[in-house]
Formats: sequence, structure tokens, C-alpha cells
Amino acid sequence: MEKMPVFIKIENYEDVLDVVNLIKEKVAGIKNVFSQVEQLKKEEDNKIVEWRKNIEQIDSKINNIDQILFEPEN
Repeated sequence: MEKMPVFIKIENYEDVLDVVNLIKEKVAGIKNVFSQVEQLKKEEDNKIVEWRKNIEQIDSKINNIDQILFEPEN
């Protein structure tokens, strides 16, 4: 695609610059929000992994207790 020059009336130039700067600020804000969401997700995922490990440990201990209590004595 061939690049063509863009012509803007001088009266509108400052308005266009203001709008472009506002858009840049909004995009930067959105990027910041995405970074925060990604960090929260990582923390959440880590907690879920930790909880799963805890549940597995509890399950293992319960199974051991179950074997001890219900295993016939020789």
C-alpha cells in the first residue's frame, strides 16, 4: 500500500494532537491493566497449584490412616 501524505487544517492540528495523545494515554492505561490482570492470574494459578498439592497430601494421609485402621492384623 502506497503511503500518501495526510493534510490537516492548521486549526484542527492541535485537536488532532490532543486526540492522539489521549489515545496513547488510554492504550498505556489498558496495557497497565493487562499487566495487573496477568500478575493476578499468575498468583491465582500458583495458589491453585498449592491447594492441589495440599489436597493430594491430605488424600495420601487419609489413605494411610485408612490402611492402618482397616488392614487385617496378622
